[in-house]
Amino acid sequence: MDPRDVAAYIERQRARRAPCVVVLTPDDDARARESLSAALDVPRLVDVLRPFRVVDDLNVVVRADAENPQRALSVRALEVRFKSDSGATSATRDDAEARGRDAVASECFDVSTMTDDTCGRARRETGDACVRRARTEAETSGRFEKFFDANERATAFNECEAFDHALGAILCVRAGKSSYEDVLQSFEDLKQQFLRLPVFATGGADPETCFGKVLVWDARDGATTKEEAEALLQRVRQTGAWDCELLTLNSDLEGTCASGVDWNEHRETVISRAAAERAGVANEASKTMGRYMSLEDVDRAKTYVRVFVTKTLLPHMERKLFALSTQIYNTRKGLRNQFKTFWGRSTATATAHRDGEQGHRSPEGQIRLAGDLAFMLGDYDTALANFKLVHSDYKSQSAWKRLASSYEAMAHVYVATRHLRNKADLKKDINHAYDSAMTSLLKYETIGGVGDLHLAHVEMLKARSAVEHAKALTAIGAYREAHAPLVSASAFVHSDLRAALLLERAAFAFVRCHPPMVRKFASYMILAGARYVRAGAIAAATRCYSFALPVSNEYGWSAALEHLNTTLGRLVANIGHTKAALEFFRDAVGCAAYLPADAQTVRIDALEEFAAKYASEVPAEQRNAKDDELACPLPEMNVQKVKVIFADDRESSESTSDHGEEAWSAIERGGVIPQNLLAAAPGANWLSGGPRTIEIEQTAVCASGEDVKIDVDLKNPLRLPLDVNNLRLLWEFTPSNGTLVSNDRGETSDALVRAKVENKVFAPQSEQTIRLTITPSASGVLRVSGVAWTVGSKRVLHGRRYFDVSAPRTRRGANGEWLRDVTKHKRLVFNVCETVPRCDGTLEGVPKRSMDGALQRIDLVISNVTQPMAKWIRVRLPRSVLRPVDASHVPVTEPTVKRNSSREDLERDSINRGDGDGGDDDVVDSDGVIYALPAWETLESGSTIRWPLWFHPNAVGRTAVRICVCYQPEPPAPKLLRYRTIRIFESVEVTPSMRVSAMTIPSPSHPLARVIRLSIASGREQTDIFKLGSVRLGSSKDRVKYELIPLMKHATAPRLIAPGETIETLIKCSPSEEANAKELLNFVDAIPEESAKPLFAFHNSFKKNDAKRALKVRNEAITDGLMITWSLKGGDVVGAQHVRNVVELTRCTDTTRTPNELKSKVTWTINYASTIKLDETAPGNMTYSSVTLSARNESDDALDIVFVADATSSAPANVESGGWSLEIDKNAWQNRETLPTSEDKRRRPIPLPPGKPIVWVGPVRRVAKNVAPGAVFNFPLTIACFAKGDHILDGYTLSWTETAPAPSATPGSMSISSVSRATDGARVAVPTDARNAPFIITVT
Repeated sequence: MDPRDVAAYIERQRARRAPCVVVLTPDDDARARESLSAALDVPRLVDVLRPFRVVDDLNVVVRADAENPQRALSVRALEVRFKSDSGATSATRDDAEARGRDAVASECFDVSTMTDDTCGRARRETGDACVRRARTEAETSGRFEKFFDANERATAFNECEAFDHALGAILCVRAGKSSYEDVLQSFEDLKQQFLRLPVFATGGADPETCFGKVLVWDARDGATTKEEAEALLQRVRQTGAWDCELLTLNSDLEGTCASGVDWNEHRETVISRAAAERAGVANEASKTMGRYMSLEDVDRAKTYVRVFVTKTLLPHMERKLFALSTQIYNTRKGLRNQFKTFWGRSTATATAHRDGEQGHRSPEGQIRLAGDLAFMLGDYDTALANFKLVHSDYKSQSAWKRLASSYEAMAHVYVATRHLRNKADLKKDINHAYDSAMTSLLKYETIGGVGDLHLAHVEMLKARSAVEHAKALTAIGAYREAHAPLVSASAFVHSDLRAALLLERAAFAFVRCHPPMVRKFASYMILAGARYVRAGAIAAATRCYSFALPVSNEYGWSAALEHLNTTLGRLVANIGHTKAALEFFRDAVGCAAYLPADAQTVRIDALEEFAAKYASEVPAEQRNAKDDELACPLPEMNVQKVKVIFADDRESSESTSDHGEEAWSAIERGGVIPQNLLAAAPGANWLSGGPRTIEIEQTAVCASGEDVKIDVDLKNPLRLPLDVNNLRLLWEFTPSNGTLVSNDRGETSDALVRAKVENKVFAPQSEQTIRLTITPSASGVLRVSGVAWTVGSKRVLHGRRYFDVSAPRTRRGANGEWLRDVTKHKRLVFNVCETVPRCDGTLEGVPKRSMDGALQRIDLVISNVTQPMAKWIRVRLPRSVLRPVDASHVPVTEPTVKRNSSREDLERDSINRGDGDGGDDDVVDSDGVIYALPAWETLESGSTIRWPLWFHPNAVGRTAVRICVCYQPEPPAPKLLRYRTIRIFESVEVTPSMRVSAMTIPSPSHPLARVIRLSIASGREQTDIFKLGSVRLGSSKDRVKYELIPLMKHATAPRLIAPGETIETLIKCSPSEEANAKELLNFVDAIPEESAKPLFAFHNSFKKNDAKRALKVRNEAITDGLMITWSLKGGDVVGAQHVRNVVELTRCTDTTRTPNELKSKVTWTINYASTIKLDETAPGNMTYSSVTLSARNESDDALDIVFVADATSSAPANVESGGWSLEIDKNAWQNRETLPTSEDKRRRPIPLPPGKPIVWVGPVRRVAKNVAPGAVFNFPLTIACFAKGDHILDGYTLSWTETAPAPSATPGSMSISSVSRATDGARVAVPTDARNAPFIITVT
């Protein structure tokens, strides 16, 4: 709450409720005076006194409280409202509307001050600037106060409000040739004229008033002299009018305007047009008004006002207020009077008085007069007590109009007395008072009749109450709530101008909040603008819409923006501002996407109409064509998205999900382009102390005479077709030996640059990628800046856009600023070099769909389509899917390019490209392999290279095939184009074929032997029958070759797999002594070897080091996986499935989830004769048999392996038989072990007492020193059998340690020592830990 706002509000209310004094002149004298005033610019008598209506420095003590006579009220200043008899009357609604319209005509109806700049300011203004401007407008504009001041004055001088009733009159008689008797008679006549005023005639005002008498002498009248006037004054004083004074007028006969008073500012405005016409009052101002008034005239008028106030008016008010206070105290205050009033009121309620029956003699009228007099003197407490006292009477008597007036008076007192208290409580009091007043007025409207005059009068009262309500809330800073009464009042007024002003004021209330409520502000401004348009106030409507437009633009309200721009366009077009109308209609079309097609057609037609009109009215040299074209809203263009297609590029189906540019960048850096061509030229660096060269503007390179195509995205947002003609690129070209030429400035030169023109028709709400072509014909620098076009069938709308390519700022400039890092295919600045060779490349025979694992032949075709010769052609192939048909074509053996490697690193790198590992994550292009055949060293003009390739997809889904071809021009090559590349891209949809999985388990025949279980399945969605060809192992084993043996009956027919079928095959993989073992198992009717070889080459092209390291100590046989070839039943398609990761189980009890740390580091098996014949004639009945224990080191370290025979086991002596059994024997010495009880489960053989009938003989401890990782060591052992039966070879332990071998020890040597236990830290394994345990021997 700002104290200054509250003080200003209180001051306005006191001025509005100041005592009213009527200035009267005789009718004939008034008519003469008005005619003289009109001719000589003489102010009226009432206007002579009005400049001095405020009397200061009074210091008058007033005692008007009958309840407390000693209470004194000091009056230091008093303002008087001087009114003429024509001004002291109420007016009709039409009168108020007419005067209000005149008051705001300059701000609401005058369009002469509106220019193109002021009309178009809203388009350029920001939301914050608009809010600041609106706040300034709300605080400084006076049109609202001017208009509703006329409404308020039209409702004044009614019978309800005593502060408008005249408390006195100044009777003015002209000092002419009349005698003093005539003057005195004139005073009496004026008294009667005064009492005939409407407020007295209806009995609403108290006729007991005070009078002042004035004798007026006009120097320009010429009827008498000043001395005669003074003599007449003396005679009048002596004969009864002792208080009569003399006023002089127009004493300055020269008309020098020496009075120093702005008489127009204080001129009375008569609201009632009928009263003004009767009195001949002109409300128009005159610049020379009062120019004959002298300083003496002013001093006399000022002195008389002070004398009248101090000697006449204030005493009268004091006496009147004291008398009323005495009466109220005697009749309405005190306990007894309150009881009387209560019982009397209940009786009076039955016969309620209407508003018209409440006269000045009624108790309520006298109480109301006492309250208004107290308010005039500044006694707010007494005034509030009287208002509260009388409002209860009005309520009980259903005097709704007077009740509403009393509520409003109470609200004024609340602001004056409680503004220093709590703001919330004050706001509550104000809202209650005005809401009650509005409710009372609504009831008064209902019961007062349905006549037009009555309804119009009530409408003015409601508007006045709502405006006063809003002013009170605004004064205390309650801007958020100040809009409510204004909006409510706008709904029940019939005048569009009045409603528009109310809505505009409500909108300003929102913008004055903290923080401002800008969205509500814009919404109510739009409503106000609509009512202004209906009222014909074009200037005010334009102002309101201009306030709402920046806010709507800030929040992106497309519908509101379209409405505002269209309306503003129509408004300013009616004024005659064609350029501003064109700009608004242009913006409206840009926001018209949501409209139906017919409405969009109307917007387009209006835009074309004003575009043509503007072009015809304004000469071309005065128009800014560039800005107009940039503002064209159609079509929409994505200026950040652009794609440059060079002559080297080939059309492809790459999508954003392919990460195309990133993949191509890795391919080109991966080795297909020689590293000496990619290396930057040596320059200054921080070591040499020279300046660092920074490429501020990244450029691309193209050749002279070759097309450069640029893809741009254009969108038609409308729901109707859009014709776009003359679509072309804007360019600037600087030849190597010339000056800059640009078609952006109207300069064209097809001899240097040719930009192809396109014409397109865009479907409704469609988006197209338009490919525009530009061809430089000379060397130099070409810059493509944007796109230009013409829209519509009339071809009067021209548009253009400039590119602003989006790219990350990852480079530092010379001044430290961040620069954009634009990729090659987004750069729009080209260094055009001389003509160089250009080759085209294509893949022929690539299928759109292929089966997973199928093998197909395709051709790579490279052609030289230009005159110069191409040299040193290099081709990069993806090794995963492509290989040369000719096996003699081998990749180049160059160092592998790795990430973050320098040129020195490449020179030190000894890894050959052809033997590189495809799984190395540090390699830039891990899937790429480079070929540079001797026959490709030169390619003449018109020559073609056709290179057959095998295509072998190995993954289901969409397979991207990227081939990059690099070639160089014939020396000396241009510096800017030392090499060129061809990007070839194909996408193949790969469908499923077969699913193959493999698992291995150990074989008892050898530690390296495995049994492979193949599971081959065909999906149910398949329609083809597959025929298995062969199973082949990978070819990276160096020490051991393997033989594949099927563990099934001999097959005489091909193995077929029908759709939805799954077959399983067991294959034994055993070490072979043949050095040239094929490691191949062919099924019946296998595919030809010439087809299997390229498939096997694909299989071996991907060897993963991590797989080697994990599997080399486990199983060499499956280190490089398996390949299963197949063909379709008809034989027209062959292929292969590659199982690169074969699941291996170390023991039969292992699973795929067995952790590696729990797997044994040593595996072993025992080779023995399964059946032994017992030699009963041998000494001791013992038969000896040789046994070989083969142990393999499965770890990554050398081990010492120790075999120890354990002969300490014994059995109970009370059992005589021996052998082994599958049954559970309660006497068995191993019966403490838990065995399965179900008969369907296999049971382990159990030796029976008295002991084992076999023993290990010979050395009981054998040691193999320094067994290398992956090596197999054979322990030669011997067993002795002395009883028949089936026996388990156990009773031993196998342990190993990782201790380093002695220097003299020979790797893999064996030493025999005495029996001892395993050393500390050794891992000890028992017979049940062996692969394929138990080992059972039968003795017969």
